[in-house]
Amino acid sequence: MGTIQARYDASADRYRTWWEPVLAPTALTLLDDVAPGIVDESAQAAGGTPRILDVGTGTGLLALAAVSRWPRVHVVGLDGSSGMLAVATAQAETRLSAAERARLELVSGHAGRLPFDDATFDLVLSSFVLQLVPHRLTAAREALRVLRPGGRLAFVTWLVGLADDRFAPDEAFEKALDELDIEGEGEAEEARSGDYASAASAVGQLRRAGFHAVVAHAATLEHPFDRATYIDFLAEYGERDVFEDLEPGLRARLRDRTVARLARLPDRAFMWRAPVVVASGRRPATRARGARAGRTTLR
Repeated sequence: MGTIQARYDASADRYRTWWEPVLAPTALTLLDDVAPGIVDESAQAAGGTPRILDVGTGTGLLALAAVSRWPRVHVVGLDGSSGMLAVATAQAETRLSAAERARLELVSGHAGRLPFDDATFDLVLSSFVLQLVPHRLTAAREALRVLRPGGRLAFVTWLVGLADDRFAPDEAFEKALDELDIEGEGEAEEARSGDYASAASAVGQLRRAGFHAVVAHAATLEHPFDRATYIDFLAEYGERDVFEDLEPGLRARLRDRTVARLARLPDRAFMWRAPVVVASGRRPATRARGARAGRTTLR
């Protein structure tokens, strides 16, 4: 992905420390709510090892959790960032047993051109990735291609209106920038699909890709940032480029001004909320002539 890939390569360790904990509870709902059925069905139908693909595995959150949760599944985590895959590999070495690691593969590749044969997975997962791909419909069709008949795609990603319009801790940082007359520089970005406009748009796109039994709903990601460490989150991850571009004295003043403003905020101001969409659909199974197609549901 060029610019996007380079950014994740450079920030993989910081992503694991600062951003993965924000996303993790919402991302893991895919395993709690969507995945168990398809894993059980696949095992019963095939009598073999269900195969799961985690597209955009990042530091391996979903892939490692799936391997740990289901002792019979084989999981492939795919990502375009070598830096992220390196962190995922290190996490697997630390958190998984040798037997669990044998059921995990970490592979380099992109959502728009999956490096797998047709009909090789029972479940395709993706969390907070589809907003980054250049062509989301292409990615959905690729997921359909690699799924076995009856297999399911399940994902969560952002809805338009990424976060609170006025998140007070970020406003405190912006005011500190203004006080010190610091101007941020915009970063060139590659073309990407961006956030879904609505749950209905996710339903429509999955249907266009060829999925049946499509379900989608809007939800809210909530994360309680810690007042004491929010300045570190900004300096090390959220606004790292701004801090790194400053000479040490000005950097220290920006940090101090921001901390002073953060101290004035009530605790409730540190609860960050962002809208997300959770969606799933099945690859049509072989049906007898005249059989009814799967329903499309928006809830």
